[in-house]
Amino acid sequence: MEKKKRIFIGKREREIIRFIAKGVLISASLAIPNLPVALKPFLETNQKKRNFKRSFNQLYEKDVIYLSGDKICLSKKGKKLLAKIESENITLQEKDWDGIWRIVAYDIPDKSKRERDYFKKKLKELGFQDLQKSMMVTPYECKEEIAVFTQNIGISPYVMFLTTDHLPRQKEMVRKFGLDN
Repeated sequence: MEKKKRIFIGKREREIIRFIAKGVLISASLAIPNLPVALKPFLETNQKKRNFKRSFNQLYEKDVIYLSGDKICLSKKGKKLLAKIESENITLQEKDWDGIWRIVAYDIPDKSKRERDYFKKKLKELGFQDLQKSMMVTPYECKEEIAVFTQNIGISPYVMFLTTDHLPRQKEMVRKFGLDN
């Protein structure tokens, strides 16, 4: 079985992918001095222009983007990377607690270990606490964010979103989230 080759995408490449997804870049614009305003910070000096073109070429060589006439398009691989990049920006709004706990339960197979590890790490970053193995909890509304995130990284069939007004170890969770004020 062939192992998936992991692609490293730097900050500049991430921005290029976002620009392509928004339709900001067209291939002819790389040769035109009056580029879209959004690209100006990347092209202020000759060095920045060279770096930008190198990053663009690397994305092309990695099959993340392809040229279609005057358009620059994201490949299937590029669309997956865009989804992951956009998922990194997900945050939760910490509002007054409504007394409802949000539980994310997951059983992600070993074949998706990388996605599982990334998912768990992101939940921790969002402030989720472990409730049990493969079960994390937050007091904040997050159903849409979790749905989008799991869809973007391809694990939505393995994740459940539950709500309840009472938890085992509720007092401990209230204290951990600072809700006992």
